[in-house]
Amino acid sequence: MKNALVTGGTSGIGKATVAGLAAGDYQVVFQASDKEKADKVKREVILSTGNKNIDYILADFTSKREVRTCAETFKKNYPKLDILINNADVCLPERRITADGLEESFQINHLSHFILTNLLLDELKKSDDPRIINVSSAAHAAGRFDPDNLQGEKGYSPFRAYADTKLINIMFTLELAERLKDSGISVNALHPGVVSTNFAHEFGGVFKILYKLGKPFMITPEKGSVTSLYLASSDHVKYVSGKYFAKCKTVRLKNQYLTEENRKVLWQKSLELADMVS
Repeated sequence: MKNALVTGGTSGIGKATVAGLAAGDYQVVFQASDKEKADKVKREVILSTGNKNIDYILADFTSKREVRTCAETFKKNYPKLDILINNADVCLPERRITADGLEESFQINHLSHFILTNLLLDELKKSDDPRIINVSSAAHAAGRFDPDNLQGEKGYSPFRAYADTKLINIMFTLELAERLKDSGISVNALHPGVVSTNFAHEFGGVFKILYKLGKPFMITPEKGSVTSLYLASSDHVKYVSGKYFAKCKTVRLKNQYLTEENRKVLWQKSLELADMVS
């Protein structure tokens, strides 16, 4: 039985991805920050799929320490990792600084996944078909990369911060794929679609009205999880790496900031912010 780890598994696309993997007879572990929600999801997935090999690890992704504990907990309890789906993300109405002194959306959407992924590479190398899947967004096309403004230091906009982190997800994917090209580990990113979730539930005012008006035209979390599940399980992408997918097909990337130089700058900055510089 293959082992899968999904971040942000208690709602939206993450929850649907956990259920989809469970239905496919995976041993599924999901990261969660709320025990009550995690227990509920675990019960629901077991009941709906009949797969009892479902568990979770509690870890707050606004804490570098807890991300490290998450990785160590997985290593201690499971012999290998076949599928890592970096799914957790947020879009916040205002700039918030975590206890680690980092801007919250940057930390959750990128840095925590950067740390977790690097700490679990040895576990992935134990798999016969290891895959890393990073959930990005079509919003990356509007993203900008400014190494001196990674955390909105020069002025914060919710949608700018989100687009920038989604661009960073893809930069991370491309750079990691290059670094792992001889390891057997595939690394791909994806756009799940415009999904009806509680993703931006903290917003009010005009945005809340527009979001409600747009909801009937959004797809369900189940449909939003389709490309993640495809990348996790399909033999057609077994040897594909360093690509960006939407609707289970590769899509050409168009963003002027996706340069090799920028990717390497991001990697070094991430190492420093993650306290992973030797």
